[in-house]
Amino acid sequence: MNSPVATLGRQAAMVSILATIYFLAAAITTQVLITHYNVISDYISDYAIGPWGWIYASAFWASCIGSIALAISLTYLIPSNALSKVGVILLVIVGITYAIDSLFPTDILPPGAPPATAVGTVHFVDALFGWVLFTISAILLSSRLKRDVYWRRWRTILFSLAWLSALLLVVLVAVIVSKKPFGGVAEKAFILDRNVWALAFGLLVFNSPGAFADVARRSIAPRLR
Repeated sequence: MNSPVATLGRQAAMVSILATIYFLAAAITTQVLITHYNVISDYISDYAIGPWGWIYASAFWASCIGSIALAISLTYLIPSNALSKVGVILLVIVGITYAIDSLFPTDILPPGAPPATAVGTVHFVDALFGWVLFTISAILLSSRLKRDVYWRRWRTILFSLAWLSALLLVVLVAVIVSKKPFGGVAEKAFILDRNVWALAFGLLVFNSPGAFADVARRSIAPRLR
């Protein structure tokens, strides 16, 4: 019989899975409904502006909830020796950056142009901060999985996706700095990889041995010390 802790871990994993699926659905929906943006050059945050903007704005909150839920599920269901505590903390902070992105909308600007308002500046700096923290978190969390038998077999996939996000982030920053009209597609590639990693991790932790084991004596406090 599963302990309350294992049950909570699985519930958190399910929340993360559903939140990631919602984000992907919302992102695709905005691409269909909002046609006056250029998929190649315009950044995805632009889709949170205007009559249909609430759809992608809600996707920010889905990512916020999903990241924090994933951090909780990893904390409860991954063995301590295979869990990067720093990676978990960074993942929670990443979740907070999504909420900030929603509260501070982007400026609609030409490719490579700097933010024109204080609100837009907060959005840009926060987004960049979140991108970097996510990449570091994903690499840390994925790399430590080699210490557990179950997770070792999945580590290569998660680790590859994590390093792919690092590569795509470098490309994205290079495109932004060079002001090339490819920022939109570069950003969308990074975001897609990020969500595939989160979805895969959520599914794997939901079905992990820790989700079914009797771990009644484990608690979150000792794991984060």
